[in-house]
Amino acid sequence: MANPDAWKIAQQCALEAYAAGCAKDVKFTVDDPIAYVTAFGERMPDARPSMLLDHMAKRRSEIDAINGMVPIVAAEVGNTAPYNEVVSAIVRVREAEF
Repeated sequence: MANPDAWKIAQQCALEAYAAGCAKDVKFTVDDPIAYVTAFGERMPDARPSMLLDHMAKRRSEIDAINGMVPIVAAEVGNTAPYNEVVSAIVRVREAEF
């Protein structure tokens, strides 16, 4: 969140996931995914997410089950999820080097 460019990408990933879920008729408990992600992140500013810990240990992460699923679900409803697609690809490229 401290890096404006990275935060913009994270917000777009959240919006794409929310849009895909809404199109699949997922009953979210939030109306504003950006507000939700922001509040969640602000509660733990020094957290080390599991994907970061995986990369620090040179292990493959669960990227395909998280961000990687967003483009798949989006395609099922006729949408796209380019941010999640690119983020997932970048992570997979990095993991191939482990």
